[in-house]
Amino acid sequence: MSMLRDAKGFTLMEVIVAVAIVALVAGAIAPVVYKQINSARAKATVEELALLEAGLIAFYEDAGRFPTEGEGLAALVTDPGVDNWLGPYVSVSRTNPLDAVRADAFGQDYIYDVSPETTPAGVADLLISSPGANLSSDAGRLNHNWDLDADTDDIFVIMSSAAIDRDMEREVRDELGLISSACSRYYEDNAAFPQDLTDLEGIYMDAGFEGAAFRDAWSRKYLVLEYGGGGALTLRVYSSGPDLQDDSGGDDDLSILISSVPPGRRSTLNELEIAQAALNNDPELPLLGGWPGPSGIRSSLGLAGVFDLDGWGNSYGVNVSSRVVFSCGPDGDAGSTSDNIPVGVGP
Repeated sequence: MSMLRDAKGFTLMEVIVAVAIVALVAGAIAPVVYKQINSARAKATVEELALLEAGLIAFYEDAGRFPTEGEGLAALVTDPGVDNWLGPYVSVSRTNPLDAVRADAFGQDYIYDVSPETTPAGVADLLISSPGANLSSDAGRLNHNWDLDADTDDIFVIMSSAAIDRDMEREVRDELGLISSACSRYYEDNAAFPQDLTDLEGIYMDAGFEGAAFRDAWSRKYLVLEYGGGGALTLRVYSSGPDLQDDSGGDDDLSILISSVPPGRRSTLNELEIAQAALNNDPELPLLGGWPGPSGIRSSLGLAGVFDLDGWGNSYGVNVSSRVVFSCGPDGDAGSTSDNIPVGVGP
C-alpha cells in the first residue's frame, strides 16, 4: 500500500496537526501582542496627560485658578466663560479635541478631581486619573480617598497650585527687576517716573509680544503707585499676585520699590560737571539774577534750558562767594546742605 499523500489534498491528520500548531503559535503570540498594545496605549495616555498638565498650568496662569469640576477638562479647549480665557490650551492630534480631554487611549473617561482627598495627605490640589489597562480605577475615585502609594496600573497626574505659584512668582520678581532698571533710567532722563509703564516702551524696555512685558505671570497689568517724601519720589511697581486682588502692594502682592535718589543723583552729577566747567571758563561773569531762567547765569553761559533743574526737578543754585553751582539734593531744601551736591554747599 502506498504511503504517498493523495494529490487532491491534505490528510485529516495533517490538518489536525496544522491547526494545533497554529493554535499553539497564536496562544504564545496573543499575550505578547496584547501586552504591546496595552503598553502603547499606556504610553499614549501618559503623553496625553502631560499635554493636559501643561494646558492646566497655562489655564491657571490666565485665570488664576484651575477649571472647576463642573467645567472639567473641556475648559482647556472650549471657553467656559472664564475671565481672561486665552485658550485653547492643548493641541492634540485627535479629530475632536474634546475626545482627547475626555477619554484616555484605552477609551475610558479621565477622572478629574479638584481638591482631592489623598494618601499621603495634602500632596495635590488637583488630580487626573486614567484607570489604565485593566479599565478599573483601583487607587480611588471621585469624591473619595486616592491612595497614591497603591500598587495599581492607574495612571495619574497630580498638581499643586503652590508649585505653579512659586514658579510664577520667580518669573514676576525677575520681570520686576527689569522694570525697576527701566524706570530708573527713565527717571534719570526725565526727572520723573513714568505715569504708565507703557511709557517705557521702545527706548527703555522691550514691551514684548502684545505688551506682555507690562503684564505679570497671571496676565494682569503691573500696577504703579508713586510716593513723595522729603522731596524724593519713590515708585512702587507691583503685581496683584496669585489671588489677583489689588492690595496696594500688601498681602500676597509682589512689589519692588524704586527710589528717585540714585537716578536723580547720576543726572545731577553729570549736569553739574558741565555747568561748573562752563562757569569756571568764564571767571569774569557777574553772578547776578540767580541761576535759572532766560536772564539768569545759566543763560549767560549759553547752556540749554535743561540745565535749569537738577535730577529731582528742583532749580540749581550758585554760591556767589565760592562760584560753585549746586543742587539742593533730593529733599529740595537748599538750606539743608547735608544732602546738597556738592555736600555742604548752599546759598
